[in-house]
Amino acid sequence: MTFRETLHRHLQALERSVRHARLFATPLEIHEMDDAGVAVLHLLYCEDAPGKSPRRQQSHLTLVFERRNDRWLRVLGHDAPMT
Repeated sequence: MTFRETLHRHLQALERSVRHARLFATPLEIHEMDDAGVAVLHLLYCEDAPGKSPRRQQSHLTLVFERRNDRWLRVLGHDAPMT
């Protein structure tokens, strides 16, 4: 599996919605080397629970992957809120 395929699966897992909340992930930068990959994502978290004010939060997520034995493994994830 390629780095981009691994990243795509990771994003699909991130974007799974729960009952009243949803996370949207948009890639901003993707860099792939022979044995490492880095992705910077814009995240938008939306929550619309009944009886509560809608909640919106934005952040940037940096993910670092390493290729180990022909598999891409996430070795770092850093989330920085946007104010």
